[in-house]
Amino acid sequence: MMDLTEAPMAELENDASNGRSVLWIMLAGLGIVMTAGAIAGFVSGHEGKGAFSGLAIGVIAGFVIIITALAFAIWRNARKLKTSGEPMTKREKLNRDIILACGLLGGLMGAAMAATGILNTPDEAADPFSILFNGPLPVAASLLLVFFWAVIMPVIAWFWHTRAIDEQEASAYRDGGYYAAYAYLILAPAWWLLWRGGLAPEPSGVAIFFTFTLIWSAVWFWKKYR
Repeated sequence: MMDLTEAPMAELENDASNGRSVLWIMLAGLGIVMTAGAIAGFVSGHEGKGAFSGLAIGVIAGFVIIITALAFAIWRNARKLKTSGEPMTKREKLNRDIILACGLLGGLMGAAMAATGILNTPDEAADPFSILFNGPLPVAASLLLVFFWAVIMPVIAWFWHTRAIDEQEASAYRDGGYYAAYAYLILAPAWWLLWRGGLAPEPSGVAIFFTFTLIWSAVWFWKKYR
């Protein structure tokens, strides 16, 4: 007969394993977006210089290998996600699939913005991050991305909250929102005031948005898997 203490211990071990898998998925997804931006900057910087040299092709191939490896890491860790050693319930599978799908779509959006930036920001070729985050976009691409972010994403979020998560994850998600909101209320005005005093660069909406998202996600992750 199994010791009663073994079940809680197994649950803790599986929770820790799930936590590591989710963390690797998040980091790999971010790595794919950053690598796509690097490819965009490299290709744009080579524009007008003729055919690619063997070295340039090797660099691009290296970037592609990195993206392939990161995509494999996402797939491999997604397969590891289990709960307490038991087969995942339909709700748990739905939760996992929605998170993975949103991560994949986010990566595709980042790659799309980087790719369109190649054609629209030739003067900023030396800065792949500018191409990825601040370069101009075609009107059609801009409207398509806005439609996804402002219309489709709220529907996905509503479905996720009502059909895919339990009370524990909902609580962790709310706590992440609280921490992120307080960080925004404190840090954004502080940055703005430091800028007005000539002590800091001009506030960046992109940096503020990603900091807010990072804090929310980190607290959510910690509360869920601690």
